[in-house]
Amino acid sequence: MNQQRNNYFVYTQNKSKVTIALKEGNIDNGAFSQIGFVDGFFTYLLSTDFFSFCEATYPSPRVKKEVAPWFLLAALIGAKMVGEKSFRNIPYVLANGSLLKLLGFNIGPLPGFNNKNRKDRIFPVDQDTIRKYFKDTDPDKLTAWFNSCFMQWLSKKRAYQSGLFILDASFIPLPSNNNYKNASYVRLDKDGNYAEEDDRDAKNTLCYKLSSLLNTDREASYYIYAAARLDSGCANGLYEGRELVENFIENGGYISTLLIDRGYLDGEMLTDFKRKYKINWIIPLKKNMSAYDDAVGLSRAKDTKWQPYKIEQDMDGFTVLKEEAITFAHIAGWEESSVPIYISVKKTTDYQEGTVSYFVLAHTKRYLTFAEPFDLYAKRTKIEERHRQLKGWWSLASFTSTSYSLNVTQVLSTLATYLTDAALPYSL
Repeated sequence: MNQQRNNYFVYTQNKSKVTIALKEGNIDNGAFSQIGFVDGFFTYLLSTDFFSFCEATYPSPRVKKEVAPWFLLAALIGAKMVGEKSFRNIPYVLANGSLLKLLGFNIGPLPGFNNKNRKDRIFPVDQDTIRKYFKDTDPDKLTAWFNSCFMQWLSKKRAYQSGLFILDASFIPLPSNNNYKNASYVRLDKDGNYAEEDDRDAKNTLCYKLSSLLNTDREASYYIYAAARLDSGCANGLYEGRELVENFIENGGYISTLLIDRGYLDGEMLTDFKRKYKINWIIPLKKNMSAYDDAVGLSRAKDTKWQPYKIEQDMDGFTVLKEEAITFAHIAGWEESSVPIYISVKKTTDYQEGTVSYFVLAHTKRYLTFAEPFDLYAKRTKIEERHRQLKGWWSLASFTSTSYSLNVTQVLSTLATYLTDAALPYSL
């Protein structure tokens, strides 16, 4: 609770006094909190060298540091922890007594950093100071910092517990406002994904493209971002994907298996991943590829020995859907790839609809079972829900400015605080 003395709020801990005041109803204002995941994560950061690390490595746009960069970053992360999107409201977050105490402050109204403020200040720092600081930060330097220095800090804390990674991209739709910097129009479907040519409901949408490299394990018990970048929606994607993977490896990261979205289908890049970095990858083939046709053609042979993968039955015990799989070695139909590959085909028979469809995966490792490549790749498809959570509940795309530097800050700072299942404070 607080006691007002000479226009200053001094926060003290007195459980018995608070208990009595609650029973008597003698409370003017109260803020109730519980140490949970969010508080635990922020407390963990404060208990480590994170903010001193940020102070030394963050690409500050200021030559003269009127306000400590670590404090500005702490303010930004604190806002993301409570779901605050606007820089304008960050000072209200900083007025929270518990947060100020965690940050090392024990008084409310401050004269400002370096005692330069002539008037009484309600908050430790003005919202305009925070906003301008991150607006002036070079977005390319910020991205490089996130994907190198920040990644190395996480690596030292043993954040990446396995060698299984996912390379993926997602579009971030924007309002039709041409003031958004570095954004472009792309034909997207109603779900915000790249539209097929025959999709009549698709429309040209102003958007960014978020490319990301995530770490997970075979149980999919956690997802942690290892690298990310925000680009124009019309960015090719191949360069961005290659840059994320190669930069992670060059900064000391280790990738044993890479699950890749089909948007990164490029034989030269995938060959380099295998030959240069010894990465085993899994990627689905497109229907217009000759390797796809070869694999499906082989699977239709009379002597094909399909293995049951999944069977669904109705309440009467009749099979309504059946999935079968088979793997072929050394398919040579993919001319762009100059490394040995295996092709796994999954055939789905829908007895209710009377249809048969095929899903084809290419991979560089011979797995012990026919089901393993499909089980592994299922972990990549599950992150579509992660993207929806980021854009929705975590307000990843709730931009309050058209500034590209502020939007990069919004995305990367949100990703830095977004951890699932195995949260960093507990897994480290």
